[in-house]
Amino acid sequence: MSAAARQSHSPRPGPAIHRVAAIDIGSNSIHLIVAEARTGERLRVIEREKDTVRLAAGLTETHHLTDEKIKAAVATLRRFTDLAQAHGVTAILTVATSAIREAWNREVFLQRVEQDVGLRVEILSGIEEARLIALAVAEVTDFQGERALIVDIGGGSTEFILTTGQAPHYLASVKLGAVRLHEQFLSRQDPPTRADVTALTTHIRSGLTRTVREIQEAGGFQRVVGTSGTILALAAAKFDASYPIAKKVTTARRFYPPFDAFTSELTYAALQTLNRRLQRLSHKERRKLPGIDSRRADIIIAGGILLETIFQELNFTQLTTCEWSLREGVVINYLREQGWDLGDAPVSAKDIRQRSVLAVAHRYAYEPAHAHHTARLAERIFDQTTALHGLGELEREWLGYAALLHDIGYHIAHTSHHKHAMYLIRHAEMPGFHGHEIAILANLARYHRGSLPKRKHDDFMRLAPTHQETITKLIPILRLADALDRRHAGKVQDIKIELQGTDLRMIPVPAAQADIDLELWCAQQVLPIWTSAFPGILPRVEVEPASRAAQHA
Repeated sequence: MSAAARQSHSPRPGPAIHRVAAIDIGSNSIHLIVAEARTGERLRVIEREKDTVRLAAGLTETHHLTDEKIKAAVATLRRFTDLAQAHGVTAILTVATSAIREAWNREVFLQRVEQDVGLRVEILSGIEEARLIALAVAEVTDFQGERALIVDIGGGSTEFILTTGQAPHYLASVKLGAVRLHEQFLSRQDPPTRADVTALTTHIRSGLTRTVREIQEAGGFQRVVGTSGTILALAAAKFDASYPIAKKVTTARRFYPPFDAFTSELTYAALQTLNRRLQRLSHKERRKLPGIDSRRADIIIAGGILLETIFQELNFTQLTTCEWSLREGVVINYLREQGWDLGDAPVSAKDIRQRSVLAVAHRYAYEPAHAHHTARLAERIFDQTTALHGLGELEREWLGYAALLHDIGYHIAHTSHHKHAMYLIRHAEMPGFHGHEIAILANLARYHRGSLPKRKHDDFMRLAPTHQETITKLIPILRLADALDRRHAGKVQDIKIELQGTDLRMIPVPAAQADIDLELWCAQQVLPIWTSAFPGILPRVEVEPASRAAQHA
């Protein structure tokens, strides 16, 4: 990206922290992010804003941006610039995509923005747009050595990228977008007729022919990642595809909406079901669908048909969503040009998840010594009780992450800090985690103290029964680990656990000369929770005689 899109407001700060804003002027919406780079940490987005200006409206016929749309865009850009500067950013990176690329009066728009707002806008080519999208996805995705196809559906175009996480092998931009297709084929009647849908599908197939052939000739792919608003909306809405709009849900069939996800899966079967339903609903009814922004309800049918046709033509059955896309790619590209080392080598899923958890922990000023010690103790307890709980490596990972985050609620208030921790985790941006995993971490933090899960606790009841069972088994482990570091002083350095029949002996190992009487008492208070989670066992906390003698020597 050239210097034309950068607006500096102050000298670059030292290497510890750097804040940058990116504005993406798209065909459907204008987006702003403010991102913060810290030495040794993953790039963190601290502000997101969106305004649906719909610059591409009418562009297919007239090829001109209307004065009304230009005024609306300028007003949005002025507001976003003020917001970015309030965050103390050192640069505002402003890019434009399909709508501005194709507008015959784009120079008028660019001059108005520079004169009225002070921003210089860089118009990205379709290929450069695809490259920047690939940068962002690779930053937060573990490709596991496989070749991935990234699909980004915008308002005016769709980008396709083949990559293993390093330099892309293939980049393409096709003039097929949700706004463009809606205006060309579905704007005359609502809901659309079968003939409209058929004509649209045929047009999309024709438009994809060359890209499909090139992707196949380039060696194909092993997984698919979908980005941007249309795909994220379809993935969110698919959870609710079986629920009629007007039908009232009874208490017996209480419905809990899904947890938000940084990543989620969308299958071809689920998308087909959703699309058939969307095509029967009016615009007013579509606006009521959970997961679909009311401002996207008009174009979601075209977007859904486009994505379904991409599934068909490229012959895959499932994709994983990613919330990072063009805007994050613009920031990453700029920071790398400025010499910031954000890591160019592919990272593992565990690396991405650890970086996400630590970013949240640092954001809310966690206490590292206590958090990491509690995590170590929790993992030791987990490892020595596998015969009792029967859980695996993934559940152990969740336990460790929850232990790192369990006290971040203190950032809000001491009182009910466990509930505050749940809220902060629940709403955190955590690349590498699926929605249900974020929910599990949030619930574990919620129940590290206080009451146990109840049917009236909505956040717990939203979880699948198997995940509720997992949390029930992990709660006593996390509570015991936390109790063994009650004074946040590392006085208990380890724990030995012996399980013989129903007899469960827990033997804390104190640090040299440490008095652990308080920790022993706190651990004993957790024993009823162990009995509740694992009926039939007889747990007890003991100290080996040699350790007791050493304490009082």
